[in-house]
Amino acid sequence: MQKTLLLLFSLFFLNVFGQELPPVINYNPNDYGGGNQNWMISQGGNGNFYFANSMGLLEYNGEKWSLYPIPNKTIVRSVKAYQNQIYTGAYMEMGYWTRNEFGKLVYTSLLPDLRDKINDGEQFWQIDELNGMIVFRSFDGIYFYSPKLDKLTKMENPSGEPISHMYKFRGNLYYQLVNKGLFKINSGKSELVIPNSKLGGMAIIGLFEKDGHLSFISGKDQFFKWADNELISIYDDLPEKMNHPGIISMASLRNGDLIIGTVGKGIFQIDRNGNIINVFNQENVLLNNTVLNIFEDKDSNVWAGLDYGISMINLNSRFSSFQDTRGSIGSVYTSFEQEGNLYLGTNQGLYFRKKGETNFNLIEGTNGQVWSLDEVDGKLFCGHDTGTFLIKDTKAIKVCDRLGTWVVKKFYDSTYVQGHYNGISFLQEKNGQIIALPMLEGFPHSSKFIEIDDSGDVWISNEHKGVFRMRINDSLTKYDEIKNYSFPNESGITSSIFKFNDTLYYSSKERVYKYNPESDEFSVNNNINKSLAGIKRVSGRMIVDDANHLWGFAEDGIFYIYPAPLTANYELEFVYIDLANRNITVGYENIEHINDNDYLIGVANGYLKFNKEEDLEKDYTISIDKINASILDSVSEPVRLGSTPNFSARKNNIVFQYSVPVYNKFQEVSYSYRLIGLSSNWSGWEHQSSAIFKNLPFGHYRFEVKAKVGNKISNISGFEFDIARPYYLSNLAILTYVIILILLFLATHLMYKRQHAKLIAENERKIKLKHLEIEKEIIKLKNEKLEQDMANKNKELAVSTMSLIKKNEFLTSIKNQLKNKEETQEIKSVIKNIDKDINEEDNWKFFKKAFSNADKDFFKKMKEKHPELTSNDLKLCAYLRLNLSSKEIAPLLNISVKSVEIKRYRLRKKMDLDRNTNLTDYIINV
Repeated sequence: MQKTLLLLFSLFFLNVFGQELPPVINYNPNDYGGGNQNWMISQGGNGNFYFANSMGLLEYNGEKWSLYPIPNKTIVRSVKAYQNQIYTGAYMEMGYWTRNEFGKLVYTSLLPDLRDKINDGEQFWQIDELNGMIVFRSFDGIYFYSPKLDKLTKMENPSGEPISHMYKFRGNLYYQLVNKGLFKINSGKSELVIPNSKLGGMAIIGLFEKDGHLSFISGKDQFFKWADNELISIYDDLPEKMNHPGIISMASLRNGDLIIGTVGKGIFQIDRNGNIINVFNQENVLLNNTVLNIFEDKDSNVWAGLDYGISMINLNSRFSSFQDTRGSIGSVYTSFEQEGNLYLGTNQGLYFRKKGETNFNLIEGTNGQVWSLDEVDGKLFCGHDTGTFLIKDTKAIKVCDRLGTWVVKKFYDSTYVQGHYNGISFLQEKNGQIIALPMLEGFPHSSKFIEIDDSGDVWISNEHKGVFRMRINDSLTKYDEIKNYSFPNESGITSSIFKFNDTLYYSSKERVYKYNPESDEFSVNNNINKSLAGIKRVSGRMIVDDANHLWGFAEDGIFYIYPAPLTANYELEFVYIDLANRNITVGYENIEHINDNDYLIGVANGYLKFNKEEDLEKDYTISIDKINASILDSVSEPVRLGSTPNFSARKNNIVFQYSVPVYNKFQEVSYSYRLIGLSSNWSGWEHQSSAIFKNLPFGHYRFEVKAKVGNKISNISGFEFDIARPYYLSNLAILTYVIILILLFLATHLMYKRQHAKLIAENERKIKLKHLEIEKEIIKLKNEKLEQDMANKNKELAVSTMSLIKKNEFLTSIKNQLKNKEETQEIKSVIKNIDKDINEEDNWKFFKKAFSNADKDFFKKMKEKHPELTSNDLKLCAYLRLNLSSKEIAPLLNISVKSVEIKRYRLRKKMDLDRNTNLTDYIINV
């Protein structure tokens, strides 16, 4: 939020050092980016505020400032919000602003209707509304504009005197004519009310009612009422009390009080009896002491347009405050109020302010840190950095000189226990005197919080050790029993122990533990812990007041717990004061019940006072002020608020800005939103008044937002929009994808069929190849078998041939031997039989058959190549194919070797072989 929240108070001005002021919010020009000077102020029907500013028209919706310069770039002097239009007046310019469909104000000038009616250099200083007519005032004249007729007219001013001011009073419009008097506009005509002879040239700053009579404040800081045609001075001593401040602005509030703006002395609040109620100035609250304009809003807050900045005063707030801006008092750690007298214990000492007085005075001897103020048996004890004091009116009597006293509690009868920095000790009252006993032996621990139970045991909480329970012996200097209760899962920092509804509790920042005497244990299972579920506490410090309320301190405010009237449970109420406005050291929070429902909280530079009863409930309305859409990382464009836009797929980055017009100091606004279509869950409550969504997918969305002020939930405001599908997901694209998908399916199907056919063909080919391989294998096996057979046959042929050769050689050898014998008839017969056997045709047939089985096509091939060969030639060829030598062939042919050579020669001739060709090789290779 762009609020500059500064809670400031009065110091030393008019001797009101201790004055408590209502909360004030200051808006520095740096907050809203406008000019320093702010003139008129107005509030629209939507709750937004409009300021006539030196830089243009300022609009504020409770969250954001918007500046709208007028076309001629001059200072805006006046503003009036009426119905749905905001009227402004400036130098040589008047017109109105309307909100366009994007939520932005657009200006329409009325100047064309004025060109022949206004004087050069004329400025319009005031605007008001009367019976639906918009009235503009300049020094030169008064102008009436009818929004219904869109018509502008100028009131006659025969005197030609300047019109110094215009006032709305009791539903009528008044104006002062210089040197002529005060006039009232009645039925469009001027009617003299107070003649100048009575005014004596006095300038009237503002009108108000006193005792039923028209009254006014003059520019000379005087107060008059007009009765029986006479001016009667009233509040005669008031100008002197205000030290003649130089009044330049005023507002008569609905409750009858006057708010007076001055030159150099700030703002005075005056009641109807002329008493000064409050003084607001630069020393205690304002940004500037020159107050140009005063305005009371619908909630009775007072807005001040300053020469530098803007201030807003929550006059009807249940809060009031005092801040030590000069450091004279310091941080308030404890307080005590008795019959209107107020004690403040601070880090600088103990201060006292008597009832009806305004000044705080330091009680002598108490310089230093004050930790506690405890009333016990009608005695007021002050726990101090240097020990313990007994306070009697404005005197401090030191009763214990020890190193720091945190707290003093009643032990029994006239005996009191003290908690110190380094242990505990006791005080006893004897014969009207308070006597300090020695420190308790064997217990050196800091004892910031002490409670006494019904059995007289002393309970002490320590930030590091947890809780101690001690039974003290009669000497009050030793303990008989001691037990330490530790909390290992807790941080003891800021922890405390307290008794509530006769029950002992230990509190850390996260949990509250209840002591159970039966089990002698602390347990988190208790109704207080249940009541605190979901509350973010900032400290374990909890305080029980004299009204039996248990107070605690959370991030968003303070709360109190009290017993439910009809059940055993507890009820919880919240008082919303955020951390920034109760700035005190964590663990040293304090609260004092002043009277009835009034409480005081000490803070780092003063104190707050408040009434714990709720303010009157108010309904809050949230509105979506502005929507921007953009392509990622590009300049955003405004969106029409009343439409249901359909953004392109790329323009899917949406920013929503929203607000609730809340202007109270302690009423911080929290927001929660959701984007239905993205998520139906609400976001957590946060103070950020905008929501950003990036890279939203296509679809239909509804943005919803709600606000929370205190514990009051506003209405839900919504906005619907669509994000188109990207081009690659458009209907045409999807149709294209479907077609492509179908084509891909068909192509895939065709490819599959082709692949299937190819696979079948491939398989068939493989099968055929397999068959061929098998056939080849079979053929190979057959060939191998044939070759084997052939080899066997060749072997047989070779064996048979060699046998035949051997046989013929043997027979020839025998025949030759026989020839060498004497030739007888018997020898001849044997030789004849041998020759017959050698030349046996059967031998050749047997050889030929065996040769044909081994090489069946040989004879055919030889005949085809050499048809002239005879059977004897073929016989020789057969023997040569077997690579037989001439010597081996001779026995087979039964001829000599030489004859074989001759046959070989003749065979070469028939075959027509050249000399280089080997006959045997040739025949073998046929």
